[in-house]
Amino acid sequence: MSAIVIAVATESGVPIFSRKRGNNENIQFSTIASLHGINMFSKCHNLSVINSQVENGSILWKEYYKSVTLIGIVTGGLECDLELLLACIHDVMVFCVGKKELENLKNIDQLKRDLRQCYPILDYLLESLDPNSVPSMTLVLDLTQSILCSQAQHLQQVLDTYAERVTGRWACLSIHGHLVATSSDFYELDPRESRLLLLLAAAQDGAPLRDTLVYLPYMSPDVAFRAVTCKLLADVYVLVVCGATPALSQIDEIVLQCWEGYAQIIKEAKLVHPRNFPGSITFEPCVLGILLININRRRCVFSRHLQLSNQKGRGMSGSHRMDILRTFYVTSARDLAPELNFREILDKDSDESLGKITETYWSSEYHKCHAQRSTNLLCCVLYAPTIPTHTMRLLTSQMLQEFLTNKDIHW
Repeated sequence: MSAIVIAVATESGVPIFSRKRGNNENIQFSTIASLHGINMFSKCHNLSVINSQVENGSILWKEYYKSVTLIGIVTGGLECDLELLLACIHDVMVFCVGKKELENLKNIDQLKRDLRQCYPILDYLLESLDPNSVPSMTLVLDLTQSILCSQAQHLQQVLDTYAERVTGRWACLSIHGHLVATSSDFYELDPRESRLLLLLAAAQDGAPLRDTLVYLPYMSPDVAFRAVTCKLLADVYVLVVCGATPALSQIDEIVLQCWEGYAQIIKEAKLVHPRNFPGSITFEPCVLGILLININRRRCVFSRHLQLSNQKGRGMSGSHRMDILRTFYVTSARDLAPELNFREILDKDSDESLGKITETYWSSEYHKCHAQRSTNLLCCVLYAPTIPTHTMRLLTSQMLQEFLTNKDIHW
């Protein structure tokens, strides 16, 4: 597979950046000019190029603010919602430089320099399309990847105290790039903004303490906030969005005061990864992988390490399991949750009919997939091919009930 995203100035066609993932070669300037020319030619004739199918792939053009055009290219049979990918990349650009900077391209060279800070986040998004990418911080572009653990409720209380001490409102704790706990006010943010903050924490490259100016694309696209990221332990970061004060040196002291006594709790939570589910939840040997989605909060939990002692010799790699479950969700299971539809243009009749669907499944020679929705949870499960369909449905229902009632699960 390969994925390329190019940003160009709409009027001049000057490239702003180009990022890629996969086995493709670097794209030439002449090719960028040709791709942009196709879009401009269409506009001159009052037409819009929605997308273009190429051999084993597709191309999509998306213009923002009449100033920046994003061009997405995916090949190699990759199952990818290209429009959603470009929307996420637009959000990252606003997150890093603000909406006004993109609307008024007065100095393209300066914009290029300013956007370099967002390259690590852009690369995370592109890497998430490749199931062989390790670690995968974003399994599904429109969901925040999480860890469920019994320590989350306790950690939330510490986060609230920490946020209050640094005069912040929104704080989150991540382990291996997965959301573990949030402050009480965190869900005031748009889910797309919370994902960006999580990716910012994941892209810190081991820095112990970092101060970053960010724009929240939906709450505050023109006025910057201050995001402070602190490394607590290896692969464990706490991020808080706060005001201009206190100074970074003071925050360093507050971090020590608030978190020093909770190192053991964090270490216990860290042990839940990569299983990502509390130890009190057990899974049948026929369950090869699971994707659990909290629809209201746009959070998901993925695990391919359900029975650690039985992982070898199953004949299906972990990346293959991830790819199957993601493809199943994107192409079929997402229909069980119309609220997750990115475009939000479903007509009323279609929306009502989709709302009545509560389960769907795939069956093949090599595996089976089953998805079922119950209230606010959507559960997608990858099973061994030998399991009967009626047993598959029963097991998914039992797991959903466990997720709804287990006291160790805290979203």
